[in-house]
Amino acid sequence: MKNKKLLFFVILLFPALFKIILEFTTINSKKLPYYGPKELTGKDTVYYEVTSTFKTLPEKQNPAPSLKNIELDTNNYSLFAVCFIKPAYKKDNYRLAGLSEYAQYKKDKIRFIPLVIVTPCAGANDSSSLKELDKLKLGNQNIFTLYWQPESFDSLNLTFFKDKPIYIDYSFFVLIDKNRHIRGYYDARYVSEIKRLTEEYQHLRLKEEKQKVININQIEKK
Repeated sequence: MKNKKLLFFVILLFPALFKIILEFTTINSKKLPYYGPKELTGKDTVYYEVTSTFKTLPEKQNPAPSLKNIELDTNNYSLFAVCFIKPAYKKDNYRLAGLSEYAQYKKDKIRFIPLVIVTPCAGANDSSSLKELDKLKLGNQNIFTLYWQPESFDSLNLTFFKDKPIYIDYSFFVLIDKNRHIRGYYDARYVSEIKRLTEEYQHLRLKEEKQKVININQIEKK
């Protein structure tokens, strides 16, 4: 009977204990920056947001194949990392050398991170673009390729790279949070940069879980 009472007491206290643990761990010891322009509205800061809508190829049976919009919604993709490969870089395998090493030898480190590679493609009949894409297939289910219309591909400079640090270029991964804010840039050529991406992705995931616990506790108190 005593053991049952103790177990019941622990269950009641667990949410509060979990919250305390979160407050005193490294989750709060590091704050990732927000990239892009910022605005002040009174005492609040409004951070820059990017789109999470790209394009994908339609099913083969489509009689008039063309690119279709796909939305990386916040339920299935609360966090994701996206990399843009422009035509001039498609044959440069070293641009994704760091990611390639992780995909081959450290799959468990990145398998929970949605890694999106975006490249220009005019449609399902754009065989020249699709042929080059074969070199980017890395065999991991969490790494997938989406597309952007070629005529507007350079507009990415005005979205994902707006007010970026000067050294950031195409082929860098961009870490996007649930609110579609830019939280980090990572050079896919280097293993150390992919390692940093995995660590900072996990950091943001823990922050998300912490906020969920706080929200649940607030609802229960009402």
